[in-house]
Amino acid sequence: MKIIRLLAICALMASLTSCATLFTSTKYPVTFNSTPEGAGITIENRAGVVVFDGKTPASVKLKSSAGYMKKEEYKVTFTKDGYAQKVVHISAELDGWYIGNILIGGWLGMLIVDPLSGAMYKIAKEDREINETLEPVSNEYALQVYDINHLPNGVNKDDLVRIN
Repeated sequence: MKIIRLLAICALMASLTSCATLFTSTKYPVTFNSTPEGAGITIENRAGVVVFDGKTPASVKLKSSAGYMKKEEYKVTFTKDGYAQKVVHISAELDGWYIGNILIGGWLGMLIVDPLSGAMYKIAKEDREINETLEPVSNEYALQVYDINHLPNGVNKDDLVRIN
């Protein structure tokens, strides 16, 4: 009788566990570096809310969840004068510990605790260090001065505006 009671208690405890919440995190530090250093970075979450605005190098803790059963996604924009803007996307993924709820019968953890805590998702290790090289841009536009009597083909004198 004691063995049956012990097994029942163990089964009850196992069904109430939430593997991902117990073994992982809900926020992950992500490091941002750029070449050249000092680039501006803006991080927006999936709702378009700016969660960080600063310069490289930077380390930011990012949430892995955007709410109940929603993984978080981020748009990271790198900017620097004289360089082309670069955009990188970071998307959380399902945490393997969340699957542990199925294996041990942790339905409460699977349907309530892990999704509400945000621990059912993680930011992958390869997305926790972002190193971007910004490409310099050349000024393709230049001021061209023409004589009114010698305009290039396609330029109509009637479209010009006199400046005094």
